[in-house]
Amino acid sequence: GMILLALPPKLIVAQMGPPAEFEERTAQTASYRIKIRTGPQVTMAMSTMTAVDQGKPVNRHLEVHVFNRSSGAEVKDPAPAVRVTDQATGASRRLANLAACRVAKHRETEPHFGDNVYLPDGRYTITVDVGKETAVFKDVVLKATK
Repeated sequence: GMILLALPPKLIVAQMGPPAEFEERTAQTASYRIKIRTGPQVTMAMSTMTAVDQGKPVNRHLEVHVFNRSSGAEVKDPAPAVRVTDQATGASRRLANLAACRVAKHRETEPHFGDNVYLPDGRYTITVDVGKETAVFKDVVLKATK
């Protein structure tokens, strides 16, 4: 007779959560639930993401997910404005290319704003403005990635 080999099914893991090395934080404003994720830079072929930031190769990835508080739906408009402040030096800047993750279709199961950035190890305050509302994430510690 025929011998059927039982092969283990190939597990297709839907990336519904952040990769293990990403840290996630959530804040609420009056209208929005805003989630940020920080982790190592994301490599995608032919990507619109930033490769060199402030003259240095990018070393991190920052994602911003915005949801309507009452419906839970993802909010694309208004787009978030993100400012990153180094708590030790007070140096602050806005991230300009946050649509990169949308254009590059990074992890399409969870559409989000985000980009690769260069940020030295340290403690940061990340401010996310959506329309007239602001979420402030204090003491975001970015340390060396493996």
